[in-house]
Amino acid sequence: MARPTVLRRAALSALTAAALTLPLAVGAGPAQAAPAPAKAVSDLQAKAEAAVLRDLGDEGKVTFWVQLDSQADMSAARAAKSKAAKGRAVYEAKTEHADRSQAELRALLKREKASYKSFWIANTVQVTADKAVAGKIAALPEVAAIEADVPLLLPDPLPAQDEPAVDGIEWNVDRINAPRVWNELGVRGEGVVVANIDSGVAYQHPAVADGYRGLRSDGTYDHNYNWFDPANMCANDTPCDNNNHGTHTMGTMVGDDGAGNQVGVAPGAQWIAAKGCESSSCSQASLLASGQWVVAPTDLNGQNPRPDLAPDVVNNSWGNTVIDTWYKATVQSWRDAGIFPAFSNGNSGPGCTTSGSPGAYTNSYSSGAFDINNAIASFSSRGTGETGGIKPNLAAPGVNVRSSIPSGFGSMSGTSMASPHTAATVALMWSASPAIRGDVAATEALLNQTAIDVDATTCGGTAANNNVFGEGRLDAFAAVSATPRGALGAVTGTVTSGGAPLADATVRFAGPMQATVRTGADGSYGLPKVMVGDYTVTVTKFGYLTAEATVTVTEGGTATRDVTVDAAPSGTLTGTVRSGGGTEAGAVLVAQGTPVTATAGADGRYAMTLPQGTYEINVTPAGRCSSPTTVPVEIAGDTVRDVDLADRLDAAGTNCRVRSGGDFPAGDTQVTMSGTTSGTGTVALPFPVALYGKTYRTATATVEGVLAFGTSSTSSANVSLPSTGTPNGALYPFWDNFTLDDESGVYTSRRGTAPHREVVVEWRNIKFGSATTQRVTFSAVIGEDGSYSFHYKDIGTGNYENGSAATIGAENATGTDAMLYAYNQPVVSDGMSLEFSTTKSAVVSGVVTDDNDGLPVAGATVGVSRDGTASGADVTDENGAYLAQVPVTAAGSYDVDVSAAHYGAGARTAALEPRGVSREGVTLKTGAIAPAGLSAYTLVIPADQQRTRTFTLANAGSAADWSVAEKDGAGWLDAGPASGRLAAGAEQQVTLTFDTTGAEPGSVLRGTLVVASESGRTPVREVPVTVAVPAYQAALDAGAEDVGDRVDGLGDTWTADQEYTAGSYGWVGNSGLQQTTKAVAGTDEQALFQTSRTGALEYRFDGVADGVYQVELGFAELSGTKPGARVFDVMAEDAEQIPNVDVALEAGGSYRALTRSFTVEVTDGQLNLRLPAVTGKSLVNLVRVSHRPDLAG
Repeated sequence: MARPTVLRRAALSALTAAALTLPLAVGAGPAQAAPAPAKAVSDLQAKAEAAVLRDLGDEGKVTFWVQLDSQADMSAARAAKSKAAKGRAVYEAKTEHADRSQAELRALLKREKASYKSFWIANTVQVTADKAVAGKIAALPEVAAIEADVPLLLPDPLPAQDEPAVDGIEWNVDRINAPRVWNELGVRGEGVVVANIDSGVAYQHPAVADGYRGLRSDGTYDHNYNWFDPANMCANDTPCDNNNHGTHTMGTMVGDDGAGNQVGVAPGAQWIAAKGCESSSCSQASLLASGQWVVAPTDLNGQNPRPDLAPDVVNNSWGNTVIDTWYKATVQSWRDAGIFPAFSNGNSGPGCTTSGSPGAYTNSYSSGAFDINNAIASFSSRGTGETGGIKPNLAAPGVNVRSSIPSGFGSMSGTSMASPHTAATVALMWSASPAIRGDVAATEALLNQTAIDVDATTCGGTAANNNVFGEGRLDAFAAVSATPRGALGAVTGTVTSGGAPLADATVRFAGPMQATVRTGADGSYGLPKVMVGDYTVTVTKFGYLTAEATVTVTEGGTATRDVTVDAAPSGTLTGTVRSGGGTEAGAVLVAQGTPVTATAGADGRYAMTLPQGTYEINVTPAGRCSSPTTVPVEIAGDTVRDVDLADRLDAAGTNCRVRSGGDFPAGDTQVTMSGTTSGTGTVALPFPVALYGKTYRTATATVEGVLAFGTSSTSSANVSLPSTGTPNGALYPFWDNFTLDDESGVYTSRRGTAPHREVVVEWRNIKFGSATTQRVTFSAVIGEDGSYSFHYKDIGTGNYENGSAATIGAENATGTDAMLYAYNQPVVSDGMSLEFSTTKSAVVSGVVTDDNDGLPVAGATVGVSRDGTASGADVTDENGAYLAQVPVTAAGSYDVDVSAAHYGAGARTAALEPRGVSREGVTLKTGAIAPAGLSAYTLVIPADQQRTRTFTLANAGSAADWSVAEKDGAGWLDAGPASGRLAAGAEQQVTLTFDTTGAEPGSVLRGTLVVASESGRTPVREVPVTVAVPAYQAALDAGAEDVGDRVDGLGDTWTADQEYTAGSYGWVGNSGLQQTTKAVAGTDEQALFQTSRTGALEYRFDGVADGVYQVELGFAELSGTKPGARVFDVMAEDAEQIPNVDVALEAGGSYRALTRSFTVEVTDGQLNLRLPAVTGKSLVNLVRVSHRPDLAG
């Protein structure tokens, strides 16, 4: 639950620099609300911030802050006339009050031997103690709150680059007309002391060395009262800067090295510095100690404070991203001491209501940032500020500002760079006009009056004063020119109305100078130092008509001008405040420039009485889903003006609505979590969902109350959103420190129908890790239509259950945009729900299917575009589902184009509007080409021969292209035709030619036949091909004497058998012949099976190469031989291969073909095939022996 405070600046040109951060907690009440509890709670539970309770264990010590319930009376300081007297009065009143009000607390801490440090400026004490001591502290009635001391991380730096100088002067210095102040008015800041609370200063840098107040005339240094390092970060008690930031901001105030680097606005001023930021962070202790030192500088030992050596102006280029009043008492102390408090307004833009504190305080003077083109910087935070006031106060240069850094010079960007311009302008004003030195209010008025108006009302306000530029762009020459200078006189007078004195009237003087004063209780006013000349005096007060008069001031004289004003007629302004969620109960309406406010009732109605005239009404919603606005009204009598508040949106256009009642969406299937603390569990998404334009199909639920679609994290240290640190791409229904036990769990379910289906993830009865007696139930629901919602039940009165230590919202995948509903705020109640939707996008979803089989197509690319410009994309999942969330700001037609490998393109038109959903199913056409009966090819082809085989391609789908080829382009395999286009329902025969020309006998040709086609389901079919080139082959047509060679249907040649002779081949034994002209069933090779040899004992083959041989035999009874009448064995190489061959039995009768095949290994150069008879004589029609090198091994 860290609350980041950062030094607002960017990276250096050619350097890397990171902004500083600080924790904050001191000065405000507890972060959580304190409703009347249903059961008794301890003082510690009632007063301590949630983070402190979480960190305090039963043992061990924690550092925290104790805030007292009172502040010192500053009336004496405000009445003092000189700046020195003001400072002394502040110091004395503050220290005396702290000693008195902290007495009991300090005594307790001493008794308990607890470590502590008191800070008088805010009446707070930093304590390191255990839980028992913390409980005793909380029991003290004067203790208001116990708050956390939390370290924080750095933000990302902002980019910067050098800009061209103007006549040797930096653009930013020239832009505010500082050179005109030097040259035309002769003022460079002489006699004024500026300070910064920052990362330190490189005090010997040429640009700032001469202006250091600690530089003696003899060139030596005295750092007492001029340098403060509360954390002792710098060596030898000498100033240093270990971050670049402080040297840069100081250079912008006073820098000039005399060698052409005129980087400072008030180069004649002196400077001192307090290192409130240790390095890349700023601790609360260092900032408060620095705040005290600014009021009353001390020696290097922190002793002997001297308010008379306090600076005139203090620049603060640091701040928090939210409004927290912990430093407000310190700022008020500076004002009461006559010290001008300059602050940066923050780098959280461009959204409205992004001003951070302390710059957003009513008693701070903050600066926004503009660039060389006078455009507001995108990062510059916008108002409103504390209590709904306008912030920033004005804008100054803050983009690509070149100034000093310890290693030389560099450019930075940020409102950190803007604020020093304002601080240095005050130094010029007070140098030129001692009459207003120490008068913070009068100085602010002159800065406001002389700023250059910029009409930028996007975040509320008017053209003259708005939440983007404030009063306008800083003009140093105009501001200094408006101060009282030269020959002076005085003016006094009394303002009355109806014969009675009129108190608190504003009296403005316009003439040689501008001045403003307010009347006292007796109606009198006085200006003791006014430039001589003629003035127009304008008197205003709320409820009265404006009156004008003239007066002439002479040198050394006192002019008197009394003015009478009349009461103004009034009217009642009424109306209803509405928002997208209905009437806006609790909205606060403020009439700018008046004390009149109103609060809208439960029905949204309001009423306020105002004098007749024209007003700007600031309207600030009580809820968190609407944006503030400013509306102009003219009161000429009773007036009705309704106000419609716009939704508060993030950059993606997400808005929110708060609901109550209704059914709580619960899970029905428990999610398996990896642990009871810091555990995670996978949530199955049955359909895709979108978040911030990115489509997700899986999610991770964490014990810490986060549903992450992107990178998850198990950290319980919740932060504000957006944050580039993990987790990202997530929903945060209740990010806090939780623990699972047997009574709790995480559950999921699904509900609804397309295109509005939803996934529910429920955290049921989960307990807080820091308060184990407190439990809550909540759920996150995300829909495929781009919506999501959070729901809460069983929310009790415990100090954690209301969300006071939680982050609630949603964030994009990069951590750069978020819809933050609340951060460490007590906003959760029982039965409450939050509904989120996007106003700038729509969702297109559907299923892509195959036109042939109607089944899903996975991996299809879906693109959504309008007028040729891409808007969104997705890739279908295994279910063929796609979903794309696309930017849509107005209703229109969008093209949905679908493509997938080996499919024809598909297209639909979707009518989309903001928040719209379109369900667009797309069918893709494709071929369905398949080779009929094609399997692996294994052929035996002697060397230098060819064989052909034929197969058929058939297309059961849409027309498609096809091709057939050997995978690696082997020359021994050819297809014809090799490619083509096959119409729907058509067939194509393809002939394969196998050619062993040039192949070595005994070799093997191996390859892969690839049948490719535009067939989505099977675009490629691979068929292995093996061609054995035998070193020996003999194919014998048994019994075919005097017939000659025969070629079978596969192209193989058969030779009539012969009687064996040595060195050749043939049959052995007394044998006979059988021949027929009758058809033989079971074969296409009739001629080969119509002859046979009977009674042969053996076929012998000489001169064969050793190796594995395939023996193929064909049999057919060519007479009426019955089963059992002829039985014989088949042996090869002295081993039985086929026993008891009964052709008539096995073939099913005579004139029926029977084939057998086996392999045998030859090792002696002769293959012997024996046919020993069992009954009758042996029989054989075909004999082929083939060397098979492909089967070797």
